[in-house]
Amino acid sequence: MSVAAYQKVNQNTENPRQTEYRAFAIFTRALEEAEEKGPVAVVKAVAENNQLWLTLQMDLASEANQLPKELRAQLLSISLWVNRYSSAAMKGEASLDPLITVNKQIMEGLRGNVKQQNTDTAASPTLPSDPV
Repeated sequence: MSVAAYQKVNQNTENPRQTEYRAFAIFTRALEEAEEKGPVAVVKAVAENNQLWLTLQMDLASEANQLPKELRAQLLSISLWVNRYSSAAMKGEASLDPLITVNKQIMEGLRGNVKQQNTDTAASPTLPSDPV
């Protein structure tokens, strides 16, 4: 099966939540494996993860986004933090662990394992302070 055919099958069978989960899983795994591969891999993994968050940021800022405004605001806040923190992580001034943790918390929310009454808390993880 070609890659294009596989992608088409995924597009036809995944809902948007599953696609977002898969994207977070891919970039989180890259972050987890990056440090053992060296500084170039760290920069690449962090930059790609940041691009994921920038893409989400654009979607969240869109008037067409149907998420509740409060949740959108919380996720936008997280995306801004990811952007700031990523700069320090790419310079080797900050650990990748907080980025990995935030991604995994978002994945848990996407998976639906979070109790419904705590949806806002799951979508708004406690972020460590910016390094430096």
